[in-house]
Amino acid sequence: MESVQILCKRLREEGKKITPQRRLIYQALEGKTTHPRAEDVYSEVRATIPDISLATVYKTLRELVDMGELLEIKHDGEQSRFDPRTDQHNHLVCTSCGRMEDVLQQFASVELNETEKRGFRIRQSEVVFWGLCPDC
Repeated sequence: MESVQILCKRLREEGKKITPQRRLIYQALEGKTTHPRAEDVYSEVRATIPDISLATVYKTLRELVDMGELLEIKHDGEQSRFDPRTDQHNHLVCTSCGRMEDVLQQFASVELNETEKRGFRIRQSEVVFWGLCPDC
């Protein structure tokens, strides 16, 4: 995710308002490596703006995903998590507590043949390692 200042400038250029709520949500995500859920962002922002709604947080996160500033990560029916790191990377996920960490190691690209693609247009791929974190 770009810096909050660059992101705000980009939004203004697109004719979107920069509200204190949006700015605080952007700041709550900047540099995060914890892959927060919307509720995590809401809790953090609510400490500063007590009357912010969860709907505002969800709407802002959706906007950032649509702009390509956040990745939305969904695994096995879990709540969506949001990653400000939008480059191609992989994850470790704890099957007990849900902790998620980035994996920086690159893996060989897997190319699917047309039969295996089943008509899908592949945009990206991800390797996910499931296991127990050191705390669990």
